[in-house]
Amino acid sequence: MALHQASFRENIISQSGSIIFFSLDAHYRYTSFSPAHRAVMKHIWGAEIAIGMNMLDILQEPDRSKAKQNFDKTLQGETFTRIEEYGATDRARSFWEDHYEPVKDATGKVSGLLVLVLDVSNRKEFADLLRESNERLNLAIKAASVGIWEWDIASNVVYWSDELFSIFGLGATSGNVTFEHYIELIHPEDRASVKNEIDRTLVGLIPYFVQHRIVWPSGKTRHVEGTGKVLLSAGKPVKMIGTVMDITDRKRLESEKQDWQTRYELVTRASGQIVYDYFLPSGKIIWSENIWKEIGYDQTEMDSVEKWGALIHPDDRTEAFAMLDAAEKSFSEYDITYRFHTKSYGYMYMRDRGFFMANSKGKAYRMLGVMQNVNSEKIAETELIDSESRFRTLQEASFGGIALLKTGTIIDVNKGLAQMTGYSVDELIGMDGLNLIAEEFRQVVIDHNNAGDELPYDVIGLRKDGSRYSIEVHGRDMPYNGVTLRVSEFRDISERKEFERKIVEQNKSLTLIAEDLRRKNEQLEEFTQIVSHNLRSPVSNILSLLDFYDNTSDEEEKAKLLSMLRDSGTKILTNLQELNEVLKIKQAKNIERQRLIFSEVLQAVIHQLSARVAETRAIISTRFAIDAVHYPNIYLESILINLLSNALKYRHPARRPEILIESYDQSGNLFLKVSDNGLGLDLKRYGNQVFKLRKTFHVNPESRGIGLFMIKNQIEAMGGEIHMESQPNIGTSFIVLLSKSHAT
Repeated sequence: MALHQASFRENIISQSGSIIFFSLDAHYRYTSFSPAHRAVMKHIWGAEIAIGMNMLDILQEPDRSKAKQNFDKTLQGETFTRIEEYGATDRARSFWEDHYEPVKDATGKVSGLLVLVLDVSNRKEFADLLRESNERLNLAIKAASVGIWEWDIASNVVYWSDELFSIFGLGATSGNVTFEHYIELIHPEDRASVKNEIDRTLVGLIPYFVQHRIVWPSGKTRHVEGTGKVLLSAGKPVKMIGTVMDITDRKRLESEKQDWQTRYELVTRASGQIVYDYFLPSGKIIWSENIWKEIGYDQTEMDSVEKWGALIHPDDRTEAFAMLDAAEKSFSEYDITYRFHTKSYGYMYMRDRGFFMANSKGKAYRMLGVMQNVNSEKIAETELIDSESRFRTLQEASFGGIALLKTGTIIDVNKGLAQMTGYSVDELIGMDGLNLIAEEFRQVVIDHNNAGDELPYDVIGLRKDGSRYSIEVHGRDMPYNGVTLRVSEFRDISERKEFERKIVEQNKSLTLIAEDLRRKNEQLEEFTQIVSHNLRSPVSNILSLLDFYDNTSDEEEKAKLLSMLRDSGTKILTNLQELNEVLKIKQAKNIERQRLIFSEVLQAVIHQLSARVAETRAIISTRFAIDAVHYPNIYLESILINLLSNALKYRHPARRPEILIESYDQSGNLFLKVSDNGLGLDLKRYGNQVFKLRKTFHVNPESRGIGLFMIKNQIEAMGGEIHMESQPNIGTSFIVLLSKSHAT
């Protein structure tokens, strides 16, 4: 399965450069997806996806619930990135880095979501290797009988490793302890000195070192040695961490005043070291009593240098004796590690340390040394070297650049970073890592590093030649040799950013197209309203004139009425022609403006409403301080027809209609004002509904609630505004801002 999965990912990368994306609408249905995503869904779920298909119908639990939760969070307007495991268990499961983005329509409302996906399974494999390394470290700590502790100063909770509980004679299940509990375990005579050392460390922010006695629950007294350091946050101590080692044996040996033989025998029994004394003139070697326990031989089987030398591995023997010869000639100490054939376990690594003693003639006559089994340490060292080699291989195999930084300075890099930045590996080592980041983004990097943030983030990088490119930075703090290093991975995401830019551009283009279609639909609706509304008045006028015609026998009056009927019909035809021309212009996204004389346009409008004007005996007066305007004729006529019609329809029954139409300049703006003495309107009650579609406020059989809505759209389409002033039973004024420049 692993080989199959790897080949599948290679195919995906070859198809799309490892870029996988898809977008869904608010109902989780596909609106778009990349070929790589189609291939992923086919491979993992066995699904042939298509536009309009509901993605949640494809997924199985628990992935379905997890995906729905992420989709719903994105549809609420959130942008976020997560690393998650997805896949059918009977096919394949992988770790993916998913970046969720909401998609908004022209009004700003979230209408769907976009997900960009990266396969980060290799990161998971690296994490597994790191975990295995940590497990090996824990084993090494246990083997060394070293306890680890951590003191959270704010909460006063002290965390102890299992080894530390053992050192203090407590069960491993005792749980965490408090600082006060730790103090109680210290020998009463040593408590004050330990507290003073802790205070000195916290005040001076210096390394912590102390030796003291502890008392086990059984009453036994032990000696321990503690070391540690202070961790700071915002310049203040927040934690102390360190180690504790049982040094009881060391203390005991230091206090004993017995002869040398007794001392070294105690040392060998306690530590596993084999002490030897080699007399060069006789070639005889005397070994400590633990020789049989440690390597399986007795004294007689190792009583000569020849017998000892024969047990050294042939491949190591020549080098070992060469180092001994050099130390003998110079009377210097020697320290050799070689493979030695033990009787019980075969070849084991031994560390041999010692020195030569000279006689009165300056000749070496005696060699004293200690041989110790270091097989586990050597194996651990070999594994460490192998682990570092594997890590270096993985590092060099990474598609991105990797840097190891100490307080911001690069101390190691892989070849990928050199190739990405244009620097050589030697040039990068020792460089300030911020020099690889564009200046305006350096504070972003500093903030992430100071916070120990492990989430990836995007910045602009700088190459050696000064060129800029988009990179994703992913960092993590790692302890190493008592200091904290920052491991940072740099990934060139220029192609991804370009892809995102194209998606944004396409969305903008689609938005503009949708807006254009919406505008055209509004225009069509508007012209439909104009046709139905503007033609109603002249048609109504014709019907009224016909009534007058039927009710008169005066031939002269009939002739006049016929002339007026002909004029109304002509005006209807003219309106239709003008509407047709304006519609053509509208489709071209521009409306032609003409220089219009207010009095002439008004006269034409009054002529269309002549029957209603005559019927109501309305008094229409004008005050045109500005006599002309550049405006579409059909719009200006529509405005005047609607405002005059309203004034006539909603006249006060107790008085004759009086209508004032005026134009004036105010701060360089051209205004048209139509005032009447009609019924008026309670604006506190209805003010927010006046210009809405199909809203009427007085009982009138001719009211449709369209006129004010229509002319408001026309006025605003020309960059103007309209508002209303009114009082019940007093009258109404409509003020129209026609233009901010009224030059004729």
